[in-house]
Amino acid sequence: MRVKVIMMPLKEIQCISIDDTIGNAMKIIDEYHLLSMPVVDGKLFIGVLSKQHTYETYFKEYNCSKDEFLNLKVKEMMKSKIQTISKDMPIEEAAALFISSKVRFIPVTNEKGELEGIITQQAIFKQYQKLFGTKYNSLTILCHDYKGALAKIAEVIEHAHGNIKNIVQVDTEVMGLQEVYIRIDAEDFSKVIKSLEKNKFDVRNIRFSDGTHGEK
Repeated sequence: MRVKVIMMPLKEIQCISIDDTIGNAMKIIDEYHLLSMPVVDGKLFIGVLSKQHTYETYFKEYNCSKDEFLNLKVKEMMKSKIQTISKDMPIEEAAALFISSKVRFIPVTNEKGELEGIITQQAIFKQYQKLFGTKYNSLTILCHDYKGALAKIAEVIEHAHGNIKNIVQVDTEVMGLQEVYIRIDAEDFSKVIKSLEKNKFDVRNIRFSDGTHGEK
């Protein structure tokens, strides 16, 4: 899935101009209960103004009055070295950027450097929640990473009249074991479980769509 599916488009976000004053920018940030905002010059993305960074800089580096400080231009306080991404970037790569940085949002720009929107941590969390949500029955299978394992699992589930809604395979990094998380739509989920166990799959973390849990 690409960033463009979950990004907040430009028309839905608040931006400030590079020539805005710090005072006006802080009013907008407070009005919308934000912590930082994109800074633009027309359509071009220029940087980010952080409320915390702005006030920390004022107390540490400036000797002017508060009114003089608030009349400074945004371009004097913004951070310009900001990582941007394309709307066609896979969301897992965007998620990795959040992990490796402390940013609150990542700007999405086009090839001209124009701001098209932003992607937030919350948007990514919501998307992953769709994968690991509770709408369908779910279970986890612990197996070795052998060729055709996923195909065999899918075949067994299909024969038991189950329909796979989501499947995620994670390497446990222990003796080549793989943890396969599966959400399954089935009229008889217990039958699916029994079929998997009959075929020697190690089924764990069973959860029924009504919120109840299996024995394992």
